[in-house]
Amino acid sequence: MPGEAGRGSAAGEGRVRIDLLGPVVVRRPDGAVVTPSALKRRALLSALAIRLNRTVATGELIDLVWDGAAPPTARAALQGHVAALRRLLDGPGFALETRGSGYLLAGDPDRVDALRFARLCEETALLPGEPAGLAAAGRECPLPTLRTALDLWRGPALADCGSDRLRARELPHLTGLRLDALERLAETLLRSGRGGEAVAPLTEAAASHPSRRTLAALLERCLRQDGRHPQARERFGRAPVRPAGLPGAGSYGAGSLGAGLPGAGSYGAGSHGAGLPGAGPLGAGTATVARPPGPDRRFCGRSLELARLDEALPAARAGSPVLVTGPAGAGKTALVRSWAAQRAGDFPDGVLEAALGGFDPGGPREPADVLGGFLTTLGVAPDDLPASTTERSRRYRELVAGRRMAVLLDDAASREQLLPLLPDPPPPGAEGEGRTPVTVVTSRSRLHRLLVHEGGVPVPVGALTHEDAVALLTRAWGPDRAEDDPGAVAELVDRCERLPLALRLAAARLAARPDWSASALAQELADPEAGLTALTGSGTGPSGAPAGLAAALDRTHRTLAPPAARLFALLGLHPGAVIDTAAAAALAGAPRTATRTLLAELDAVHLLDEAAPGRYTRRESVRRHAARYAAELDRDERSAALDRLTDHYLDVTADWTAACTAEGGPASIRGAFEEAEGSLRALVLLGERTGPTPGTWRLAHRTALLHEQTDHDRSHWRTVAEAGLRAARAGNDDAAVARLGTDLAVLHTVRAAHHAAAVELDHAVAAAARAGDEALRHDCRGRVAAALLRTGQHRRALPMLVDLVEAARSPATAHLLVPALTGLADALVLAGEPGPALARADEAVRAATTLGEDAAAVLALHSRARALHVLGRRDAAIASARLAVALGRTAGVLAAEKRAHELLADLMGAIGRGIEGPVPPR
Repeated sequence: MPGEAGRGSAAGEGRVRIDLLGPVVVRRPDGAVVTPSALKRRALLSALAIRLNRTVATGELIDLVWDGAAPPTARAALQGHVAALRRLLDGPGFALETRGSGYLLAGDPDRVDALRFARLCEETALLPGEPAGLAAAGRECPLPTLRTALDLWRGPALADCGSDRLRARELPHLTGLRLDALERLAETLLRSGRGGEAVAPLTEAAASHPSRRTLAALLERCLRQDGRHPQARERFGRAPVRPAGLPGAGSYGAGSLGAGLPGAGSYGAGSHGAGLPGAGPLGAGTATVARPPGPDRRFCGRSLELARLDEALPAARAGSPVLVTGPAGAGKTALVRSWAAQRAGDFPDGVLEAALGGFDPGGPREPADVLGGFLTTLGVAPDDLPASTTERSRRYRELVAGRRMAVLLDDAASREQLLPLLPDPPPPGAEGEGRTPVTVVTSRSRLHRLLVHEGGVPVPVGALTHEDAVALLTRAWGPDRAEDDPGAVAELVDRCERLPLALRLAAARLAARPDWSASALAQELADPEAGLTALTGSGTGPSGAPAGLAAALDRTHRTLAPPAARLFALLGLHPGAVIDTAAAAALAGAPRTATRTLLAELDAVHLLDEAAPGRYTRRESVRRHAARYAAELDRDERSAALDRLTDHYLDVTADWTAACTAEGGPASIRGAFEEAEGSLRALVLLGERTGPTPGTWRLAHRTALLHEQTDHDRSHWRTVAEAGLRAARAGNDDAAVARLGTDLAVLHTVRAAHHAAAVELDHAVAAAARAGDEALRHDCRGRVAAALLRTGQHRRALPMLVDLVEAARSPATAHLLVPALTGLADALVLAGEPGPALARADEAVRAATTLGEDAAAVLALHSRARALHVLGRRDAAIASARLAVALGRTAGVLAAEKRAHELLADLMGAIGRGIEGPVPPR
């Protein structure tokens, strides 16, 4: 467009620039990069810049900067970040101003690349009713402007802005604009006969967004216009074969794996196909006898597993196979080869290796086929090979007997596949046991039967240590780049779950794109939808199976029997990392005994890990993989399973809330609740998204009550209470609105946010009034008053407690009078007013006696004893406490009796006496 080039060239001259289309970058007029290093400061800057010249409310900024988990000090901290940004942006270009209840960043939109990009996109967009082709409407061809706009992108927008909420809010819009612009660019080039120029960007975009069909259609047209008909036919002439329910090649397009990934075979799935150095490649039906391999410089870490292999060597020489087992992508093959290289002196007769294809799409190799390769390598002529598996196994055992060699059997499927391939152990007491071949098996199956029946020695392989994972990523990516941002590297390592396959795929992605940061890739891996496909390549492993983490997990899944596969899919509906047998049985709608058997099948192939009897953990990648299969289930089946899971957790939380009032109190369930809290919260949020039901708000309310009792993470408490309140409102359930609103009011009370607490309490009481439930209105106020007392805000509690007493004097709420009087008496004692407290406690004792409520009377006597003690009337206090203990025992109210007994002990201790008289300690 006229003048656009000039505007673009001036964009960086004389003023500060803020770039958001990629990692966040702030540049001064002299070109110096002054990007804030603190994540929250970057989040604040990004939130203000994307809304340039608009006031952003302080509350919204706090929510974005702290990702919905703001501490009580957030407002003060935000002011500090604002002051720092003012100093950073000091100079021509931007001004950070305070506006009412928020902040405004003022400046030229063309100094923010995201806003400049949006303007350029708007200028090139077709007007309503305008014919395709701007020239037809008398407008200039937008090609230069489109290129200028698209060239502003340096990677995923807001890649390291520090706020997941801000990215979730802004990224879809920006990405949509970018894809629209790319499609307009391709259409413009096609009309000019230059479609080949759009092939490269369209290829990457189509791989990243496989559901956007227009990209694929434009790519096909551009390929054909460029004369690349075979490529167009290969790409679009036939549908690719993919595992059901899995997306395409991954979000970064073709070329991510294969020759460009150094050492991919050493760490990834299917690495068994690469032969040992000096031995030539292992084909589909061959084996090699070679000197042990030389050290692999790409291998790192695994000191514990290498030591375990060393420890297993004596048993292996005596005929026990060594079983190296672990999940897909754990680097089992690389470990075994490196160990064989280190122990080269122990295998002077060489190494036999075979890829058993236990989890390949085409199924595991037949033992007879593997034995044929072994025998040929050991010198048997092809024409002399025995026909049967039994004869081949016998001949193989004769030829390897007494040899000091290693037999590496990679990717085994089962004991049945392995039995013909195991050398004979030496006879008991025979000489030369050290000359028995050492057999090492790798498998993602735990091979329990081989352990039991053949005395296998297990060497489990899991994730790398954090230090080893960082070292592997650094070595594969490049030390110089990795050292630029060690925090981002640590985050990326965690997102890769410290699995070697994932780490090497991530390193390959970064190495192929020098302008990308570790933080940007880590953020993509955190995306629930794109995370798995971000580590998928377009190549294949040696067996012909697709390469990548998702493909490796899918190969494991294919080996499951239908009942176990169905359970795996249903577990994809469970939002947590820890699953117990009862929750799994609820999802499956099956007895626990049958479910336990299926869980054991999933555990056997490392799709679950039984961390304790009946309690299973799983990696996040496995949870996401299961969620893809869950999405393929019938909607009614998914809905019914979620309802059963919600009912299960309602039962569990009911037991926990009851336990909070029993002996032991909140401490007895704190650990269990903290472990399950993430699942409960996620289930509430999921229920809200899929259509709130009464179970959604009930579970939210129970979870909020447990937060109140255990004082667990307050940000999570708020999240679940707000979600439950939205669900209750959506269901037009006033009683539920009252309960969830009170949950929020209690939270605000605990946080000393008294205005917010008052507002929520007013709404809750009004909802209870609409429901016509006087007891509920009383309970709403009572819970907030109790929270005030629990947090030491006694003076604030007194007016509310006085109101509760007066409200309880009506016939409809008479049963609430004694608890209200007791609560007020306790508060008055704590507030330093024992005289009025005694009067209220005496009234509570009389009311309880009149109503015949023994449990309430115990609490009233307890309050009376405390007031008397503070007044210095110790004998009367002790007498009241003794009466409370006796009445609690007679009425069978154990919790009240225990509390009164503890008070009695305190009173007796205060005067230097032990408990005497007719009330012995329990």
